[in-house]
Amino acid sequence: MRTPRTEATIRVATDRPDGPPLSKDRIAIYNSGLVPIERYERDREYFVRAGAESLRIDLGWGAEWMPRTVEVVQADGGGGYTYHFDETDALATFLTSTATRPYWSYCYVPAAARRPGQGWMGMAADDSVWVNTVRSYVAGVRERGVDVGYHEVYNEPDLRDERTGAPHFYEGDLDDYLDLYRATSAAIRAADPHAKIGGPALAVTSINAHWLAAFLDVVQREHLPLDFLSFHHYGHFGTENTIRLVHDVLDRFSGFEHLELHLNEYNSFTIDYPRGGMQDTHWLASSFAAEIPRLLSHRAITRTHWAQFLDSGQGNFSGMIDIDGRPKPIYEVYEFYQQMPLTRVAVEVDGPVGMGAIASADGPSSAVLVWNRAQNAVDTTILLTGSADAPGRLTVVDSTGTHTRDVDSSAAGAVHLEAGAVALLGFGPVRDRRPRRCTSILERPNRDDDGWADVDEATGTVHVGTGTRPPACRVVRIETAAPGLAASMWRLVGAPGDTATPTIHLIVETDDDTTREQLGGAPARCPVTGEPPRARRPGTTRLTFVLSSLTPDTQWVLAPEDAT
Repeated sequence: MRTPRTEATIRVATDRPDGPPLSKDRIAIYNSGLVPIERYERDREYFVRAGAESLRIDLGWGAEWMPRTVEVVQADGGGGYTYHFDETDALATFLTSTATRPYWSYCYVPAAARRPGQGWMGMAADDSVWVNTVRSYVAGVRERGVDVGYHEVYNEPDLRDERTGAPHFYEGDLDDYLDLYRATSAAIRAADPHAKIGGPALAVTSINAHWLAAFLDVVQREHLPLDFLSFHHYGHFGTENTIRLVHDVLDRFSGFEHLELHLNEYNSFTIDYPRGGMQDTHWLASSFAAEIPRLLSHRAITRTHWAQFLDSGQGNFSGMIDIDGRPKPIYEVYEFYQQMPLTRVAVEVDGPVGMGAIASADGPSSAVLVWNRAQNAVDTTILLTGSADAPGRLTVVDSTGTHTRDVDSSAAGAVHLEAGAVALLGFGPVRDRRPRRCTSILERPNRDDDGWADVDEATGTVHVGTGTRPPACRVVRIETAAPGLAASMWRLVGAPGDTATPTIHLIVETDDDTTREQLGGAPARCPVTGEPPRARRPGTTRLTFVLSSLTPDTQWVLAPEDAT
């Protein structure tokens, strides 16, 4: 038998950009609707520190086991209905106050919308009460001072008990769900022409991929609103197959150039989360760390929502924050990742299988995230080249807890990492936690397109990688109400050695005017094709960047003048 390797060296070239940025928007968070508002308020600081782009919640309307005190819709006895959205709005207001976008999955079925004698999964034959409840909520959110980032039609309508076939969340079949989406998506779009709308929040793609095919067929044939296609997966194994199946279905259709894919419930551990289980330990922290580069590599998946952020209880203790308000090891990794610089840099790992690392650097700041998924402890040396000499901190997360020490140079020396441990190494100032000031619309890449375009929605900075086979052009759209970003001057910075400047054509749309200008390079070689999926919201500015004359294997950053 061979002796396991017990040493590793991590070499980081902080002056060599390498691949898509470490996007802070793409890896967001999920919570069950079981969590009461009181625990959100108690754990406010962790939402602020985490800096997640959005929190998805299955709202739990109508489910008696959810912590709601008032039904959102009630029959008034005279043939009409009254609506009560205070509790839902309170959640949205809380999230917005922490710079986290509310991502609502509208479910389940209030009593007023059910068939007689049915429970919270049983929609009436006439689903108009349910549809009108969602319509009323969306139509009034802005008048009530509430901002909702995403609107999803129901949660896991396909999920059935594997032995009995009994439904978990929705008693209807595929055709029933298509009817529900048809009516609800149109109602949301009518109530708010600028809303981001999606579904079907599919639970089991490996079995129910035909739901996605039927769903996309109806959306396309009937021109229904669809901004994102959502699906779920739990467990490390099978993730790639689930994603492949989604792409296989999409490949049957032309169009959908702007369709985002949302893996909006994901955990690398399978569903078995007892209190004090492995998910509460450093083992899930290192598993999450190892998932980051995989999730970022799937460029069409613009949002992954990690399940969960807060323990929901009732047998599920998968949160990053435990039910008593204490952060778990995985939270340390998530917060560190959110603070890492955006620009990913080259990393070389010389060690046993299971050792891995990602790193990033911008200006005086650099950071390295290392995980040990090997079967034994590994003495690890982390070496950085090309970085500024700045004070730093090294944190190790392992079975004994979280341990931090100062380091005084860019060579951190040896770190002992037991199996499942994580090392978090940072130099210089950390990334500011700031509210997102724009939204972005990206064209969904083909599977054979190894380039990328990515918008950091906090700063408005655009990262572009041309890939080995650049398309004729890449189109990136940003929508913002921030005056500084809308009127900004833009600077283009290439990676060291990348001197072939692309052509950049900028279209600026406001309520009053549309202007076009050339930011650099030769005249644009390709027109803007395809309409964006949503109308521009009044009072905002839409910036459309068209990049052409792209040289293979180059990287560029297009940044507003106030980006830091």
